Amino acid sequence: MPRQENIDILQRAGLRFKVRDLDGYLEMYSSSVIHHGFSSRIRPGVPGLKDHYERLLKGFPDMRVEINDILGDGEKLAHRFTFYGTHKGEFLGKAATGKLVTAGGIHIQVFDAGKCIEVWQVLDTFGFLTQIGAVPQLRDMR
Repeated sequence: MPRQENIDILQRAGLRFKVRDLDGYLEMYSSSVIHHGFSSRIRPGVPGLKDHYERLLKGFPDMRVEINDILGDGEKLAHRFTFYGTHKGEFLGKAATGKLVTAGGIHIQVFDAGKCIEVWQVLDTFGFLTQIGAVPQLRDMR
């Protein structure tokens, strides 16, 4: 499938997520999708991704993801994104803090026949977890 068609699929899925149509968003993925990255607890397949996003939405009900750049080559897309959300619910065992969290990341997605079959995610996990108080902040190094 041409690069632009995969970009269109990604952008349509992003619009579905924006209106909290999680099932519509997940239609972008193959039933056996593999997600590498943020949490090794994401089970392969759409049910694993759905659980992951439901946990995120429980912890950050106002979350939004802004796609900053998209690059593509054949069946692979890479996009840089920024996550924004207020920590209003339990997430990864950490009670709500009410703090606004901002974290940058990159997804590399592999598509086959119009479905994403694999995702590689790199996220500023340390910064993300520090902002919700799940890891202690480092003191000024001066």
